[in-house]
Amino acid sequence: MEVSRLSALSESVIDIAKGEDLKTSLKLLVENAVAISGATYGALGAIGKDGSLEEFTYVGLSEESADEIASFPEGKGLLGHLLMHPIALRVNSIQSHSASVGFPSGHPSMSSFLGVPIRIRDEIYGSLYLTEKRDGENFTEEEEQLVSAIDSA
Repeated sequence: MEVSRLSALSESVIDIAKGEDLKTSLKLLVENAVAISGATYGALGAIGKDGSLEEFTYVGLSEESADEIASFPEGKGLLGHLLMHPIALRVNSIQSHSASVGFPSGHPSMSSFLGVPIRIRDEIYGSLYLTEKRDGENFTEEEEQLVSAIDSA
């Protein structure tokens, strides 16, 4: 395992342990997960009281690009699948997964996907989503384990 990925994992654990304000901690968690996995895009969706995605923290997408997206995720498709089944999910093609429902207008093209549940004090808080490896490859089992380790922090 590369030293830089171990360093990013350590930084993520330290950032969470610092107990900064929640919004800052979540953004740092997503940034570190993107660095660890080599993803282009990363996001964390928090679950609302009604079970849908309430808050969405993302990285890798400019504000201009985000403004072009017709609607942000509500917890359908793969994101909803992960909310209903809070275990790590790694797929090579989002579109080929049976839970896929497609993307809203203006959404960037994405294929590979790695999602893991995020717990706070043993309660499911939401899910971490990573897409589009920068090297064009698929997410690996090692990356899944590293990103899943963030949840155990």
